[in-house]
Amino acid sequence: MRQNIEERLRSLGTDTIDLLQLHTWTRAWNRNPQPFALLRTLQKEGKIRAIGVSTPEHDQNSVIDLMRGGWVDSVQVIYNLFEQEPAAELLPVAQETGTAIIVRVAFDEGVLTGKFKEDTTFPDGDFRQRYFQGDRIRRAVQRAAAIEPDLVGTGLTLPEAALKFALAHPAVSTVIPGMRRVSQADANCSVSEKPNLTDVQLKRLQRHRWNRGLWYPGK
Repeated sequence: MRQNIEERLRSLGTDTIDLLQLHTWTRAWNRNPQPFALLRTLQKEGKIRAIGVSTPEHDQNSVIDLMRGGWVDSVQVIYNLFEQEPAAELLPVAQETGTAIIVRVAFDEGVLTGKFKEDTTFPDGDFRQRYFQGDRIRRAVQRAAAIEPDLVGTGLTLPEAALKFALAHPAVSTVIPGMRRVSQADANCSVSEKPNLTDVQLKRLQRHRWNRGLWYPGK
């Protein structure tokens, strides 16, 4: 690990990595925090400013012990209008421990941008072909469309509301939404200038939580 980080520092042409994230974690490794002990040593040496970990998709709470143990400075987590489970325990623990939260998949792989249709297809090699296989794309698009009526009067589009929802939780430090064009980057950044969602609006949007569990073919 030390050798790897030294190589990264040389490649980046810098003396310090602002945030080093391990992607992704698994619960079985909680019993041996040795990697984090080494990272804390490198942090003291000034090679790393902050240590982070990315949650596994289907066991995000597996990093809670790391947060409570003081091993990480930040956690990257999946949290969006559909996937609201982190708000039950993970995000409150982050507040208790002062752990920064980076939200990923705020658009649920694109469906919460509102641009997908029930017959949308993806090219070979695109992971979304697998993620939305079977009838998943139809069900996801229908779920996304059901959010639109709750946005009336908010002045927000669906993708803007998706980002605002993720940012609304007090434990969330920042969101890293996907973008492929300059216009998308501009649109994402402009959300910060929009009014925040009210408590009433947030309560309304919380109803769109979707307990999908594991995505199985046709489910």
